[in-house]
Formats: sequence, C-alpha cells, structure tokens
Amino acid sequence: MKDITSNKHGGNAESVASYETILENLANRQNDVLSAFLRHPNGMTSKEVAEWLESPLNAISGRISELKAMGKIQQVGRRDGCGVYVVNL
Repeated sequence: MKDITSNKHGGNAESVASYETILENLANRQNDVLSAFLRHPNGMTSKEVAEWLESPLNAISGRISELKAMGKIQQVGRRDGCGVYVVNL
C-alpha cells in the first residue's frame, strides 16, 4: 500500500520509517476509524474521531485520508473549521 500522505512529508526518511512501522497494523487502525464513523451516522471530524478513539490526531488524519481515497468515507460538510465525514454507503 502506498503512503498517501507522502506528498505532505515529501519522502522524509523519518516519516517513511514511521509509515513502514505502522503498515502491519494499518488495516486495524483503518477499521477502528471506520467503526467510529459507523457509530456516528451524522458525521465526525478528524478531531472528534481522535477524541473518540483516545488517539493523537496525527494517528487519525492519515487513516481518514486513506479511507477517503478508498471511497469508504466522504466529506459532507464542515464543523468548527474541520471537514465532517460519513461512511459512504
């Protein structure tokens, strides 16, 4: 799986190493994030998902980008300056 956040970090060696470290657990983390959206059908922001999962925002934002790229979630609006996403049924 390609690191879809590579444009943000420009192939920085530390970021690439971090991505390779999490690759094993990536599907599990994506499922955790997707489950949060399924429990909140009116949508959630990345900050809300991070709070719900008790995870740092930087651990969640990449998973949201991946789920968006996979077509599993879609942005439906904005709240408090952040995108609101729902599961794409």
